[in-house]
Amino acid sequence: MVSLTVQQRTILRTLLSQETPATLADLGAAANLTSRQVVYRLTGVKVWLEQHHARLEARPGVGYAVICTPTERRNLLEESRQAVASSFILTAGQRMQLLALKMLTAGEPIILKQVQQWVTVSRATVLKDINLIEPWLSRFNLQLERRPNYGFLVQGEELAIRQALVALLWGDTPFPDPLFKITYDAGLRFTLAEAAPFLPIVAQVQAQLLQWDVQAAFEWVAQTEVQMRGRFADNAVIHLALALAVQHERVKAGKLHTGSAEELFWLQKQPLWLMAQPVASASCPQHPESIPPSEIAFIAMHLAVSIRNEQWPGEPFSTPELETLIEMLLENVSQAFFEPELRHDQALREGLLAHLGPALMRQWFNLWVPPSLADQEIARECFREFKLAQELAAVVEEQTTIVLSPADIDTITLLLHAAFVRARPERRWRVFVICPSGMATAQLLAARLKTRFPNLEILGVLSQRELSSERAAQAHFLVSTAPIESPPSNIRVVQVHPLLLPQDIAAISRHLNG
Repeated sequence: MVSLTVQQRTILRTLLSQETPATLADLGAAANLTSRQVVYRLTGVKVWLEQHHARLEARPGVGYAVICTPTERRNLLEESRQAVASSFILTAGQRMQLLALKMLTAGEPIILKQVQQWVTVSRATVLKDINLIEPWLSRFNLQLERRPNYGFLVQGEELAIRQALVALLWGDTPFPDPLFKITYDAGLRFTLAEAAPFLPIVAQVQAQLLQWDVQAAFEWVAQTEVQMRGRFADNAVIHLALALAVQHERVKAGKLHTGSAEELFWLQKQPLWLMAQPVASASCPQHPESIPPSEIAFIAMHLAVSIRNEQWPGEPFSTPELETLIEMLLENVSQAFFEPELRHDQALREGLLAHLGPALMRQWFNLWVPPSLADQEIARECFREFKLAQELAAVVEEQTTIVLSPADIDTITLLLHAAFVRARPERRWRVFVICPSGMATAQLLAARLKTRFPNLEILGVLSQRELSSERAAQAHFLVSTAPIESPPSNIRVVQVHPLLLPQDIAAISRHLNG
């Protein structure tokens, strides 16, 4: 009989628990996997079903369904629930995540033989896993101390340990098959929770996760937003909640953060220090009368590096150097775009303050924050703004010695594009549509163009034979579904597919913004 992994068992039970076909998205949500990962794991599920005289049927455009009688379905579901320890097979990625979390939370050295018993694998496999975890720990300036007859123990500053824990829970690791997920309604979810009765390390991690009250931390973040009269970006809220939940548990266990005197002195003079104190009172209840200043500083630092949706009324921190830097960047922008009014664009100023401030603070405090790639695809379409954003990043590095991340440059790119759109009034573009395929295709293309680009004034639909220099002179450019032989001089031709594909939209957008 084939053995199923925990994720495969989750997929199997999802298939058996519903009468209608399950989509890849349904199965992925249940097992915390991507659609491609689900497809890969369905192979083992299919074999298991065949061994139990059932069949997995894939229905294109509908989903996957188990073909069996209702009685057989109930029996299969019951059998899948009666798991034993040997049935739960951890993947290498899952093992390393579990082991990394155990190493980061261990209060004493871990013996190699213990780990073998926890994960039921050989000594060589455990050593291989540890060797792969060690480089990831070094990202946070953590070292793995190993000694004969002693075991191994993670060594480093408390701040570094907390950051590694938050990054692990977020999924920012090289280990595949993420085990943890954070949602606003359920808090911190553990995909292996059902395996806790059968695998010791899973039970230990499950017990640890229960110590991190992310739901309560969400409330602390919400109270902070009210006090600061602003809102954090969604990812920043989740990151803050994770950091505060971990802090609460670590302080309770007597693991206190110690910061530098320079950072503490600066933070105590900022408005965000007063905003961090109520959160510290809630998250550090063991010290109601004398909350360690270092723990207030921990919260203040995380507030400072959290991305806001906009500049708040009364910035939580400010420095003359930051204000001077923003003025310098705005001057560069107005000169590069030949738009003097951009020098006084308040929205651009606030956007740069709201994003550059946290970016600079993040590197000053050397704090981990969630990676952001959501803006990359959009930013790369704004060629001119992206190039200017890179130049502004060079100015920031020259003035502060701080290197902005690719995600920071993408954000600046979008801020610049929005500012450029505001600086130039809406322009009407006159175009002719050239389509040799016939009137139906031409009308479809014209309709799609008008829907996607409301500022296009379509002067008419022409065949190539009807195109003349006189007519071309009436338009700003031509949109054609085929190459135009000998186009009129001084007229730009944008060739597109009749269905107006994404790359066509990008090409026209570049022309309109050029």
